[in-house]
Amino acid sequence: MKRRDLLRYLGAGVLGTGLFASGNPFKLGFRSAWGAGLPTLIVIFQRGGCDGLNAVVPYGEDEYYRLRPSISVPAPGAASRSALRVDDFFGLHPSLTGLHTIYNNGDLAIMPAVHYPNGNRSHFDSEIIVESGADRKMLYGWLGRYLMSRPIAGEPMRAIGLGNEVPHSLRGEAPVATFNDLTKFGLGNDEYAQRLRSRLRWVYEQSVQQDNENRKRLHENGLVLLDHLEILDSLRLDEYQPGNGAEYPNSTYGKQLMQIAQLIKKGVGLEIATVNIGGWDTHASQGGAQENGRQARRLKEFSDGISALYQDLGARMEDVLILTMTEFGRTAKQNASGGTDHGNASAWFACGGQVKGGIYGEWPGLDSSSLYHGRYLAHTIDCRDVMGEVLSSFLGARNLAQILPDHTYRPIGFL
Repeated sequence: MKRRDLLRYLGAGVLGTGLFASGNPFKLGFRSAWGAGLPTLIVIFQRGGCDGLNAVVPYGEDEYYRLRPSISVPAPGAASRSALRVDDFFGLHPSLTGLHTIYNNGDLAIMPAVHYPNGNRSHFDSEIIVESGADRKMLYGWLGRYLMSRPIAGEPMRAIGLGNEVPHSLRGEAPVATFNDLTKFGLGNDEYAQRLRSRLRWVYEQSVQQDNENRKRLHENGLVLLDHLEILDSLRLDEYQPGNGAEYPNSTYGKQLMQIAQLIKKGVGLEIATVNIGGWDTHASQGGAQENGRQARRLKEFSDGISALYQDLGARMEDVLILTMTEFGRTAKQNASGGTDHGNASAWFACGGQVKGGIYGEWPGLDSSSLYHGRYLAHTIDCRDVMGEVLSSFLGARNLAQILPDHTYRPIGFL
């Protein structure tokens, strides 16, 4: 890494992580062993508003086919590419073969109608509301508040965001770093790199005036970033070979999931990781079951990535939970351009060894009297209940009222 790149990363590490707690509780060190059973949550956000009605197909309801004459997915067995049967009412899009296999293994929870009350159909606003873990936009995200509620010393890479900026879900007072590609983030291990790290650490360890909050945060987070550099330089991530024959998608999304698997296997103390996958704003030419359809291609990459991660981690999936979410679904009825417009509820998935596989939540129905505002799939699971289940039953949080404010958690039962 060149000097100018290091300075850019130091700036990104400080500015991109929002506000931070005072003090630096981090010391370089790895978890002694994966077998300790420490949990890792991986959150995949489908940005753009994924059409849940074609991802989790309600083939048992005739109204679905009336509303979508040219983009619906045929019932299981009705065509060469048709819905993958889940039960007598639901099927998965034929591009979701990886998720279907995980479902058949009993490790996938399917939630067809998830959202929050009084849904907002702006991408930006709805993303922030969902990631706030509230029914409104908040300064901090639900995962950021969780990290603040349970400070842990000695875990230098406790939470990371894979992408160009820290997602709103991780914003808070706990240090969180963002990486687009871990293999391109590091100084190396030669003598020059070691001297540079040593000098930078000396600079950032200098005391600052206690009333200068900005300088104090700069020093604290510079030290955190140097810890990250030291860890990543020691891992040789570019030499990694996935286990169990797993093949990740040849994309940024696939590479980021593979790098998360590497960090989990290396035992760096990773508790939370977030990943984005875009391309879901299918206003036109969405397609139905056909393999080359616009949504079908995105669903394949989405599913293949999760399947590869699940396969790569193997037995480690007992301590890993993959949660997928999107800011909203699409209109129940297709539009004149062969697509769908911004909607309300959509399908979320939870995958892992601790998941009780199945379909969760009542089905609201697609007849005009059941649709939200006469156009959109109504939600029957509040997204904050999904988060509450993950927080309490997987991560072990006990103060949900602080993490999910103004909400009374109602268990769903998938964990």
